[in-house]
Amino acid sequence: MAEKINNDVVKEKRKVLGFFCTAVQVLGWLLVLGGVFWFLYLVTGPRGKLTEGTGDIEQLLTMISWFTFDFFFIGLAAVILAQLARYTLERDNKAGLLLRSADKILYFFAFLVILWAYFRILLNVNLIEETRFRFLYIQPLILPTIAKALILVGFGQILKRIMPVIDEYKSLV
Repeated sequence: MAEKINNDVVKEKRKVLGFFCTAVQVLGWLLVLGGVFWFLYLVTGPRGKLTEGTGDIEQLLTMISWFTFDFFFIGLAAVILAQLARYTLERDNKAGLLLRSADKILYFFAFLVILWAYFRILLNVNLIEETRFRFLYIQPLILPTIAKALILVGFGQILKRIMPVIDEYKSLV
């Protein structure tokens, strides 16, 4: 009797988790598409036609960063997380392409985060006239960038090492 109740609870929790996986995956793809849309709009739309002044460039770069990195990366991470959850829950589910290459995707985004911060530092260094205050303005770009890159590489390493463990577990069950 207790075994039947436990099986019912497990089945219900799997249904709820399956629903959340689907919702996260749909939301993730919407964010990815939104990131692509906003990037294309900002590059080719009216904001892409820069007139003059560094304020326009700074505003454009900030908007591109917000919309592409936040939309695209968060969406891609959500899709990978949903694929990982489905892969661990369902025995017959195979790892999707994004999940199989998640470590490489995370490494690539870590590289892009560093490259983007370097580009922003080069832009901001020229705007700061006094050299003794440059570090104060650049430091908010450096520390979060290092943290983001290390977190992305760490998650990539975790996924790279956990996928074979999940495969082994699924073959034993």
